[in-house]
Amino acid sequence: MESCRKSENDLHLFDLLKQGNEQAFSKIYKLYWAELYNAAYKRLPEKEKCQDVIQNVFADLWNRKAELDLQKPLAYLHTAVRFQVLKHIQRGSKNSFLYQAFEGKLISPLRADGELLEKEAKDLIELFIKALPKKRRKIFILHYFEGLSTAKISVDLNISQKTVQNQLTTATHALKFRLTHIFLTIAGSLLYLF
Repeated sequence: MESCRKSENDLHLFDLLKQGNEQAFSKIYKLYWAELYNAAYKRLPEKEKCQDVIQNVFADLWNRKAELDLQKPLAYLHTAVRFQVLKHIQRGSKNSFLYQAFEGKLISPLRADGELLEKEAKDLIELFIKALPKKRRKIFILHYFEGLSTAKISVDLNISQKTVQNQLTTATHALKFRLTHIFLTIAGSLLYLF
């Protein structure tokens, strides 16, 4: 019963936010900051980068408040955190100069299609995960989606921690490579339009 009330309260807060209510935004920020930070930290264990990720999530929430239709606000926020973490990881790749150079040109025309792009990105990541070898897929999911440490995964799967780390490194590099390739393809096609 209490979780039902909390859910109704959350929806009410997000309705107020949609109307531009700064107090509602402040309450949402206070309610969810720590939880979202912890979720980011499980995927990107760097304090300052996680703080940046959460600030970006909340800034985007405020900037897009009027256009958001949030039936499940907490799920939306967690998805936004995952997306921001992926963006941060992407920026860390060796092609980051390209990302920074084209980010403004890419994001502004595509912002209107944000939900579609988010769905496409999610679908691509799901396909990538499904294509991983069984053991690597299990390790990847346990670490990035369930937040387990490499030590815990090694105990649970009865394999060495070094094997877990190697499998994660291989999967992460492959995902970065594919995301970079997709990004460069999109960037090339958008630059052609400009």
